[in-house]
Amino acid sequence: MQKIKFNKKESKKFINKTSYRDKEIVLILENIQYARNVAAIFRTADAAGVSKIFLTGISKTPPFGKELMQVSRSREKFLTWEYFESSGQAIKKLKENGFKIVGIELAHNSIMLEKLKSALKNVDKVCFVAGSEVFGVKESTLNECDNTVIIPMYGKGISLNVSTSVGVVLYSF
Repeated sequence: MQKIKFNKKESKKFINKTSYRDKEIVLILENIQYARNVAAIFRTADAAGVSKIFLTGISKTPPFGKELMQVSRSREKFLTWEYFESSGQAIKKLKENGFKIVGIELAHNSIMLEKLKSALKNVDKVCFVAGSEVFGVKESTLNECDNTVIIPMYGKGISLNVSTSVGVVLYSF
């Protein structure tokens, strides 16, 4: 049987009929140094059903230039975002609104990625925190998280690019 790809109109119709999230998901991007990573995360977040992105510290905020808009596919125009000086300010606001905060970080007592779905089974609102490409999530921010999740590494490297990590976590449950 020949496989024929959906055209753009068919793709939208299929996605609108089959795609939904049973949880409200938001992201905190903490001190993401490279604007290209922020733009890529906007695109992935939109595709994964994230409702809002909180940008903190030195993270690049929209509007993006032409090159970055190609990376983001202009999702920053449609996805709600807000800037805070620190992640702690965003976390405080989210906790007041009933969000569980999960850092994406190699840390003691973390949940392994394959157990994330069961750990979030009874959670309606979740926020994932992704940190700097060099330093990860700040220690002070980790202390405010309810939990952390680890993505297993099978090669010699100990981490993935931050935009890849966010995508892996968002599509893991």
